[in-house]
Amino acid sequence: MQVIISYDIICFGDDMFSVIFDMDGTLLDTQRICIPAWEYAGLLQGINGMGDHVVNVCGTNHAGSNKYLKDNFPTLDIEKFRADSLYYINENMIVRFKSGAKELLDYLKKRNIKIALATGTSRQSVEHHLKEVGIEDYFGALVCGTEIENGKPAPDIFLKCASLLGVNPEDCFVFEDSANGIKGGFTAGMKCIGVPDVVEFDEETKKMLFKEMKTLDEAIELFEGLK
Repeated sequence: MQVIISYDIICFGDDMFSVIFDMDGTLLDTQRICIPAWEYAGLLQGINGMGDHVVNVCGTNHAGSNKYLKDNFPTLDIEKFRADSLYYINENMIVRFKSGAKELLDYLKKRNIKIALATGTSRQSVEHHLKEVGIEDYFGALVCGTEIENGKPAPDIFLKCASLLGVNPEDCFVFEDSANGIKGGFTAGMKCIGVPDVVEFDEETKKMLFKEMKTLDEAIELFEGLK
């Protein structure tokens, strides 16, 4: 069931809000490398242009992206494709923050705002990435794609984050770079802030946004107004 949110008046339980972040392409600049990784893995099986398809699975978990691959490339050896993609990523990726991410995280931590991470990435990769940039202790809840039945754009991962934080969904802001993530957060009844990464939002997605921002630290001014 889709929840329609009115943004005319912002009210929070106990005068407080919580924040849920996507990881790849939102907090960390780890989404773009999937394009050359998919291109590399596809070429090993004689398929050109696989990198162009990354935008269609941004935000989904492995089950969702596997379904996309199976539906669109029935002859693809998905297990080999995954292994080859991962090899490319491990050999070439440098884990780093998206612009303004560390500033916003530090601001929220200083204010004792509850923070969660909702990502389709595996827990092993998530824990590695967070440790690489030194933010493994910032999150009160962490939910990965393999830990929920339905990945984004379903609302499951966001609702589970809210439950683990002990907060109401309507008191949460969601930061996302993908249409799938924004749809999931919106359906969960949360306020979605979009920060585009590898693809711009279409008009349908923009209608679900509370705000669209170029960098994450722009949200500090917004949250200052909610004191």
